[in-house]
Amino acid sequence: FSTPRRQFIVADTPGHVQYTRNMATGASTADLAVILVDAGKGLLAQTRRHTHLVALMGITQVILAVNKLDLVDYDRSVYERIVEDYRELATAVGIDSVTPVPLSAVRGDNLTAPSPRTPWYEGPTLLGALEAAPTARTDGEGPLRLPVQWVNRPDSQFRGFSGQVLSGSVAPGD
Repeated sequence: FSTPRRQFIVADTPGHVQYTRNMATGASTADLAVILVDAGKGLLAQTRRHTHLVALMGITQVILAVNKLDLVDYDRSVYERIVEDYRELATAVGIDSVTPVPLSAVRGDNLTAPSPRTPWYEGPTLLGALEAAPTARTDGEGPLRLPVQWVNRPDSQFRGFSGQVLSGSVAPGD
């Protein structure tokens, strides 16, 4: 999708454990992750798993979308507890930037416009956070990121890995 400010490609990856492979594939080419947390449930095993995968893939920017605030009566303390717990997790795995956003997707709260139901929140909307996120490095800086798209194995003596270098550099012998 696109907005007047930017274009986006979204890889929606389910949180269920049987789809962990899909999460790794989606994250392998991402510059930013939106981690969705149910306000009524808080951080779950899938939140922790996805956060570890995001960090493993070299993603250092996360938008923490705390959704379903309508189900907890827009309780600021619930939101703040989830944000605090998530910041601890993010710090532990090396994620530098977390932008939390309180949401009620079903009611449209803080998706594209500030919500009067969260007068205590002064941060960006979800769309605003996406539009303000720094763009990807294109100068080869950062760690090597090469999502493997094909394993070339013409015989038992050779195995080659093919993919597009997204960041970093690689040279013969590496």
